[in-house]
Amino acid sequence: MRRKRLDRMECSIARALDVVGDPWTLLIVRDALLGVTRFEAFQARLQIPRATLTARLEHLVDAGILERRAYREHPPREEYVPTAKGRGLRPVIITLMQWGDEFARDDPPPTHLEDAATGRPIEPTLVDRVSGAPLTALRVRAVGRVVPRRDE
Repeated sequence: MRRKRLDRMECSIARALDVVGDPWTLLIVRDALLGVTRFEAFQARLQIPRATLTARLEHLVDAGILERRAYREHPPREEYVPTAKGRGLRPVIITLMQWGDEFARDDPPPTHLEDAATGRPIEPTLVDRVSGAPLTALRVRAVGRVVPRRDE
């Protein structure tokens, strides 16, 4: 059964979830951002059924999040590399990992983030670009067009 499409909804979160809302999709993006590019490597790391992986990779290519690149001619083989649109999901993946570390576990997290050059542990946070204040410290509200509710 196909889930309801969200790509025509007004909400940007709904539209984003229409592209990356499937759990396997985000795990594939996570691995691609970590440097995994080949079908067999995705399959081995995720233990995902081959048909599911094929469908999700196709979806990510169609959505412009990954692109196929040939890495061997005979037999023909392709790898899947994040595009700028795919790399734009890095903060989403990091934030989701932090949320999972804090709220979805009762044991120590299996991984941590560190500066690639120095090895120093890092703790990313979302900040307002103008003030530099962490978003958790700001009083934030969403402002936009008023969309009538369906029951009105």
